[in-house]
Amino acid sequence: MNKETLKNWRGTVAVMGVDWGDSGKGRLIDDLASRAHIVARYAGGSNTGHTVKNQYGRFALHIIPSGIFNPKAICLVGRNVAVDAEILVEEMSQLDGSGISYHNLIIDEQASLTMPWHKLRDGLREKRRDQIIGTTGHGVGPTYADRTERVGLLVKDLISKDFKQKIEKEAQFQNEYYKLNLNVRAIYVKYTKLTAKIRKFIGKTIPIIREAKNKGKNILFEGAQGYFLDIDVGTYPFVTSSNPGIVGIWRCFDLHPSEINQVIGITKAYMTRVGEGPMPTKISREVAKHIVEKGKEIGTTTGRTRTPGWLDLVLIKAAVDINKITSLAVTKLDVLTGISPIRICVGYKIDGKDVDYLAHDADFMAKIKPEYIEVAGWQEDISDVRVFERLPKNAQNYIKTIEKIVSVPVKFIAVGPERGQVIWVD
Repeated sequence: MNKETLKNWRGTVAVMGVDWGDSGKGRLIDDLASRAHIVARYAGGSNTGHTVKNQYGRFALHIIPSGIFNPKAICLVGRNVAVDAEILVEEMSQLDGSGISYHNLIIDEQASLTMPWHKLRDGLREKRRDQIIGTTGHGVGPTYADRTERVGLLVKDLISKDFKQKIEKEAQFQNEYYKLNLNVRAIYVKYTKLTAKIRKFIGKTIPIIREAKNKGKNILFEGAQGYFLDIDVGTYPFVTSSNPGIVGIWRCFDLHPSEINQVIGITKAYMTRVGEGPMPTKISREVAKHIVEKGKEIGTTTGRTRTPGWLDLVLIKAAVDINKITSLAVTKLDVLTGISPIRICVGYKIDGKDVDYLAHDADFMAKIKPEYIEVAGWQEDISDVRVFERLPKNAQNYIKTIEKIVSVPVKFIAVGPERGQVIWVD
């Protein structure tokens, strides 16, 4: 894949995190969306945040796809997204305030609604855990739990004739069973107002995807969070409640992974994790402080400081192999300027024996002893570099080392926080 086929891509392209998330998907989607006919968000809910900074301003989006800034693209919210109507309307108001149209937004009628009782239950459950998960408290886990139990409300219920009866029945159950003391009438009144704003954006997304695919349109799939927060393959129980990996597209839009032409895995030039859970390459002291301050590592959704770690290529290679990643995007390379040597995790050991990543087992990950190689760092400011060969030799070597170990090319490198501070690699 050369510069022309990545920046001027065609067909079906997916962008997914190959770490624990917070790696800059919104920034990359905003760049790639200029060529998209469809931008489709899959997995997650208001517990995810994509920050987009462009000519219109700075936006923190949680439900609305980051491709909304392309007025020619249809933006879809898939059926396996947990839709928080309050957050959705807040995002609409933010876009209204900046003069951004979202006439092209369609929310799948089969998507689950995150309701006030889900947020309350989220907090109660977290307090009662023997081991804190670090949930955002946005009610996404309980939303998916109700979907699995087949009792949750769906987006289409907002416009059903019996919505009042449905919301009253469910809220009363929550009061009786969970002792939540919900004001049922106040909730109904609030959601009546929210529905007035949302109603015309509710529809069926799968036929749109199917038609676009049949006509050879450009479809860009926008993931949420990172692969190692996946409910099935992440560091359980310190995971999310959906599938951020490539299988999440299948679940959302009935599109088999084999029909996706390119899968772009995105990571920072280092790792970060917010919330609880094991992180084998965790960095401490001065280097961690440097990364947090220079990288502005504060969570978009939670406001919590992210924990930094050295780049873990054992994890990234596992994500690349399982999801058939075709290229990598590396963000925040500039944050590593001034750090030398730079460590890269290339292996795991437990009790002196080599091991690979074991999915769905946080206890296993907590025992890992990372094996590192070290590469020399660089001191030069790289924020104005736009051609790979003009990076300092040591920065080039860092990227080439990543490519060699994970066996896929790096095609997008962010060297600063602004939209244009990017190297598209030939």
